[in-house]
Amino acid sequence: MKTLPIHGQSPRQPGERALWTSLEDLDGTARGPEGEFPHGAAEAPAALGRRSFLQLMGASAALAGLGACHPPREKIYPYVKQPAEGLPGQISHYATALSLDGYATGLVLTAIDGRPIKVEGNPAHPASLGAAGILEQAALLDLYDPARADGFRSRGLHLAWRKLLEEIAALAASHAKDGGEGLAFLLAPEASPLLADLRRRVQARFPRARFRVWAPLAEDQAAEGARLAFGRVLDAQPRLDLADVILSLDADFLSGPGDALRLAREFARRREPGEAMSRLYVAEPALTITGAVADHRFRMRGSEVAGFARQVAGALGAIPAEAALPAGREARAVAADLLRHRGRSLVLCGPRQPAAVHALGHAMNAALGNPGETVHHTAPVLGEARPEPGALADLAREIQAGAVRTLVITAWNPVYAAPAGLDLGALLAKVENAIYLTLREDETSRRASWVLAASHPFESWGDGRARNGTVTLQQPLVAPLKESTTAVDLLAAFLDEGNRGAHEHLKALWKGRSGPAFEASFERWLEQGMIPGTAEPAVAAPVRAEAVAAAVRALPAVPPGLEMAFARDYSLADGRFAPNAWLQELPDPVTKISWDNAAYVSPATARRLGFRNGQRVALSLPGRSLEAPVWIQPGHADEAVTLALGYGRTADGPVGKGVGVDAYRLRSAAAPWFEGGLSVAAAKGEHRFAVAQGHFSMEGRPIALDFTQEQWKRESHELDELRGPEPSLQEPVDYSKLENAWGMAIDLGKCVGCSACVVACQEENNVPVVGKAQVAKGRIMHWIRVDRYFQGPPEDPTVIAQPLACVHCEAAPCEYVCPVNATVHSDEGLNEMVYNRCVGTRYCSNNCPYKVRRFNFLAWRGEAAPTEKMLVNPDVTVRARGVMEKCTYCVQRIERARIEARARGARMGPVQTACQQACPAEAIVFGNLRDPGSRVSQAHRDPRRYDLLHGLGTRPRTAYLVRIRNPNPELG
Repeated sequence: MKTLPIHGQSPRQPGERALWTSLEDLDGTARGPEGEFPHGAAEAPAALGRRSFLQLMGASAALAGLGACHPPREKIYPYVKQPAEGLPGQISHYATALSLDGYATGLVLTAIDGRPIKVEGNPAHPASLGAAGILEQAALLDLYDPARADGFRSRGLHLAWRKLLEEIAALAASHAKDGGEGLAFLLAPEASPLLADLRRRVQARFPRARFRVWAPLAEDQAAEGARLAFGRVLDAQPRLDLADVILSLDADFLSGPGDALRLAREFARRREPGEAMSRLYVAEPALTITGAVADHRFRMRGSEVAGFARQVAGALGAIPAEAALPAGREARAVAADLLRHRGRSLVLCGPRQPAAVHALGHAMNAALGNPGETVHHTAPVLGEARPEPGALADLAREIQAGAVRTLVITAWNPVYAAPAGLDLGALLAKVENAIYLTLREDETSRRASWVLAASHPFESWGDGRARNGTVTLQQPLVAPLKESTTAVDLLAAFLDEGNRGAHEHLKALWKGRSGPAFEASFERWLEQGMIPGTAEPAVAAPVRAEAVAAAVRALPAVPPGLEMAFARDYSLADGRFAPNAWLQELPDPVTKISWDNAAYVSPATARRLGFRNGQRVALSLPGRSLEAPVWIQPGHADEAVTLALGYGRTADGPVGKGVGVDAYRLRSAAAPWFEGGLSVAAAKGEHRFAVAQGHFSMEGRPIALDFTQEQWKRESHELDELRGPEPSLQEPVDYSKLENAWGMAIDLGKCVGCSACVVACQEENNVPVVGKAQVAKGRIMHWIRVDRYFQGPPEDPTVIAQPLACVHCEAAPCEYVCPVNATVHSDEGLNEMVYNRCVGTRYCSNNCPYKVRRFNFLAWRGEAAPTEKMLVNPDVTVRARGVMEKCTYCVQRIERARIEARARGARMGPVQTACQQACPAEAIVFGNLRDPGSRVSQAHRDPRRYDLLHGLGTRPRTAYLVRIRNPNPELG
């Protein structure tokens, strides 16, 4: 399908100056953005030189102004009803999907004037349930990134679309003569029925062609563990809302793609205090957001998790005694708790653990009677598109032997993410035709002879499947902003059908699988975003006890000495999101480090080795080494070092290039997650981290409150001092004659600290990015932050997360110090900012005890490209330098709801803020306090409710609910 950029022309006109031009010609002197400081004025801070300013802005620099765009050429269908076309400012909602790691998540995109500006979850989709994670939301910034790859080229020569099809057709014809000999495909994992059908057809035309599937962070150990346990590969579908007791064996199930949104919601709904409250045990090396919300967390090296699992399994009787290990106190207590909840318990294993541990997890679930109750097993959704552990190594051997003449790559950036010691970049030079489909110019595109720009999922047609098998349809919101193509079109080109377009291929496939009323059904599916009734049915699968026991007995011994561990990064995943400035600046949910990765060590290990925060060290494994800065992390396992993957990029745009260190240089194919024999030595130099939170202890103050169930029964009366009226010189506002009085409540017991609310607010409210140097100065602009506090000893602390934005005080300290009346109180209880009046005195910020007001020290937005202008939400004012800004309770959503209600002649319905809508745990509720039946009113009346910094008498409109934990009395 031929693609067209917006307005039928390049988004950037010839000669137009752009923010992301080549950086090599810049002198790097300490100047601010052009036009920021006039001639003779003071220079910008040295840390914000022109070079660093351009690098940090990339695709996030100036989100100002409006841009219109044409809709896709094919008809697309709105999520609820067909909107009136052509009305300026009209909001439309369209269902689509985004696939990460092969699994599709159903989304709803909000479009204004034909351009998508907001990503939400599809409430009807089983993977999202209306929520949206940080990666799904930040994908919108990737759509408008002007640094995306553009067009098609072969050996440096640019090709038109039709010429490209002719070249591929000639290649296909030459390979068809000998059945596809010398033709190879390296594909990304993708549970797409359409891509699976095209792959089958290509294989039929080229029977001797080789197909391989590869991803850097594959779940191959989970698949092999299922094969060991059941004799075939099956997918596990856990149900946390049905589980009373959960044991996580290095499974950070509250983060990442796939089912994390659903699992977070199910877990949170069982964290209400009472008899039905669930209990979570976590065994892991580095502190994760799942470990942070655990009732009991057992810190141990990654290689030691298998031993702990064998102890628990032995106490459960899930494996023969000779395969088990003697159970310690903690393992016995966990096993006894699981046995007390047979059929209502659950054991989960993380993708980093070896296959034998996954098989052991299946055996424990079977021994507890959990299959069919808290976990179901289904046929694998990925099927033949499941990643293969040795795919790259096998491909490398074939290339070295000269057996590959044409290689088609749709897998993400294998040159960068290949295991250490495998120089795939050099090998690609030996392939006559290395065809690489990519969203961006990256390390692999530098080595490929053919580079094809990939269309973004939000501008292309396709399908996918959720982790439970539900077929999810992907429809474009805009015509491609760059000359680009899709994996569907690329595979179809080898069938001489590349010009049909993904839309026609999609309809043809599902027409053949549907009944006579296909057209009506297809439109209904697009409106819903999925095809109902396509989830995989549960299958019964008995566990092969002997095979599991044999695999467990074959587990290697725990290696002595320091252990190296690799981790998926919360923001960058495997590194593909490195060019996304929203995600680079998003603080890590555990460490609060921004724009960096670090070598995490425990306090005890740091003391033993004499290391301090920021010290550079050399990490060495057999045949490879890497320098990285140290970060001492409370709760980390002793004698282990954890390093997040996805950083240290040498290409892929101005944002991610050169940020952090490349952990892939240490990661081997034989030990992709944990490896012993690590040696660490001090290196030269110090590294300065940009940490978004400067304090991690509450110093005894009642800020983020946490009780056990027993403590709550005895001490709940202590909350009486943290709520209710306080003496004040200001008269309370009388809302009795008003229809609305807006308020918010945040349940700390449900919050998992995932930061989805932070990105949602940034996307909704045009919040700018400031860069590492400014974050280090405390100038981060996020309107909502998620503070994280440690309680107890640093070796093994209790952790609690607390989202905090402007709490909209009734007696707001900011209001009575503003000399120009820029911060005022509305008649419905909102603390408002009038940007026109603000002169930047910052008195309001100094007087705010919650420290939630943000000041534009510099013009963070710089210049803007036409595509970047399309991202801005027109309902929210774009702020300039010298203006104070903060959370507004999404007042633009309130006013839209008010206008729509007036147009209908009805009362205002419920209003959702952006943070509330995105939250997978439903920890944030917002609404009208005048309505006693609203969820926010009920939360404000909850016995767990308290006011943050209540003694100051500010009377905040945002209330908090204390977190209640459910520890096992046997473990104290």
